[in-house]
Amino acid sequence: MKKLTLLILLILIASCAPQPEVQPPPPETKLLPPPPPVPPEVKPAPKIYYHTFACEEDTAKVFNKSGIEVLPFVRLFFFDMDDDGQQELIAGSKDGALRLYKRTVSSSYRTWEAVKGYFAGVRVGAFASPAVADIDMDGRPELIVGTGGFSSESGRVIVYRNAGTPQRPLWKEADMAGIDVGDDAVPAVIDANGDGRPDLIIGNSTGNLFLYRNTSKNGTTFFVKDSEYFRGISVGMYGMPAATLTKGKVVIIAGNSMGKLYLLERPQNGRSGWQKTTLKIAFSSFAAPAFLSDNGDAAPSLIISDGNGQIHYFRNSGTDYRSWEERYTFFAGRIMPGPACTPSVTEVDGKPCMVTGNINGELKLFEFQPYADILPWVERPDFFRGIKLSGFSRGTLAVWRGKNLLITGQQDGFIRAFLDAGTPGQPVWKEQKDFFRGVPKTFHASPTVFDIDEDGSWELVVGDVDGRIKGYKIDDRNQEQPAWKKIENVFDRVKADRYASPALIRDGDKIYLFVGGQDGSMDLYTAQCGKTLMFQKDVLFNGIQVNNHSSPAAYLRNGIVEMSVGDYNGNLRHFACRKTSIEVQDR
Repeated sequence: MKKLTLLILLILIASCAPQPEVQPPPPETKLLPPPPPVPPEVKPAPKIYYHTFACEEDTAKVFNKSGIEVLPFVRLFFFDMDDDGQQELIAGSKDGALRLYKRTVSSSYRTWEAVKGYFAGVRVGAFASPAVADIDMDGRPELIVGTGGFSSESGRVIVYRNAGTPQRPLWKEADMAGIDVGDDAVPAVIDANGDGRPDLIIGNSTGNLFLYRNTSKNGTTFFVKDSEYFRGISVGMYGMPAATLTKGKVVIIAGNSMGKLYLLERPQNGRSGWQKTTLKIAFSSFAAPAFLSDNGDAAPSLIISDGNGQIHYFRNSGTDYRSWEERYTFFAGRIMPGPACTPSVTEVDGKPCMVTGNINGELKLFEFQPYADILPWVERPDFFRGIKLSGFSRGTLAVWRGKNLLITGQQDGFIRAFLDAGTPGQPVWKEQKDFFRGVPKTFHASPTVFDIDEDGSWELVVGDVDGRIKGYKIDDRNQEQPAWKKIENVFDRVKADRYASPALIRDGDKIYLFVGGQDGSMDLYTAQCGKTLMFQKDVLFNGIQVNNHSSPAAYLRNGIVEMSVGDYNGNLRHFACRKTSIEVQDR
């Protein structure tokens, strides 16, 4: 009993004793995600600008206000193609295509506008010679084209019918018996026997003329050769006839490759023979005549084109087709340096001048006269009198010991020098033998001069047939006869598509090198002035494209690069090139 009482007492004492404070569990803590890292400050990439040139063509006001493209061996025909009462000019050339030009202005000289695509689809191999006539008498004129050159079609005459309208033609080759006169067919059309149907008179490379009589009927076009009509008549190699009727007579004027012209006459009806007269008009080569019936003319005028693409206008002084008066303004407004034109621009007596070479080795000088009547470039005849080079000439003028020095390149690779020993305005050129001692023979040499290293003296820069550019510096200018050494590395990265032709300018701390080539394109190379000068290609240059064999000349005037470019046909084209900034990515 005592033990039970003692146990209860102990329990009561324990329950009354102070108890330790019990803390509630802490609330659950949720961890927040760490803040995102602060990105480093990103600065916008700096804009990078690359300086190059943008070129716009303005040939019409500088070199060719007439509008007629220079075409070597051009053959002309005049016909009112669109029924507007005025004859248009149809031009065929060695590329086998035809071009149509309309007169747009009648003043002291004519301007002509090309109608693009008018003869689309007409191409006959080479040396196209056009004529137009309604040979099947259906009221719609046909296009008659002779072919020549080394084409497989040479000597053929091909007829095209217009399946469209005069304004929107659609030319289709006619289904008719073939006409072939050997080589280099040049057709003319005339009603030779008075039956009301146009017959064909055709010249060829041997100088013979052929008559093909028109026997077309019932919608079928057919011609029959008359072997007797021109028996005993020859007009010289590559005979090119033009024909008309006057006072019951057939009148033919025929030219040839030697530039001579003959007048042939006989009655339209009758069997009497030909009267042949040599005209007192002659050209250097390939005189190709055509007749033009202008408004108000009592008799047709005579238009002669030559092998260089020049066009001459002669007014009929009478009615006998023997007396002709040349009018120089009718086809004025074109600079005519000749085929394979190679310009260079420089100064003579303080005036801007242009030297041009050509395929025949001729050099011409044109002086810049901004207030001239028609064109700002006016030729100074006989400036290079006495100088005759081999083919594919290029000339540039420099100063040597106070006198004008003419530097020339040519096809055979020789670079020559001629010193002016005359007086101002009356040059007398004396060749300086061995002037370019140390400069190797460079086939199709295209020379220019430029002070590359800014030492006050010019260096010789030459393009060659392989498309390379090389530079040469005088080893010792104190010598009486200079000796030249090659400039290493500067032009190593320059390469054109063969027949490289260089032109250089300096603008600030950069030198710009324009290079023409065989394919007619032009590339730009730049070099930073300094000890390690080397030209690099400008890949952003928008380029200039002309006919094949582009040859540039560059002249910096008032911040604009005036670019004159010659081509193989003999055209000179002009471009105004302005410096432009192009934004590019960091390279």
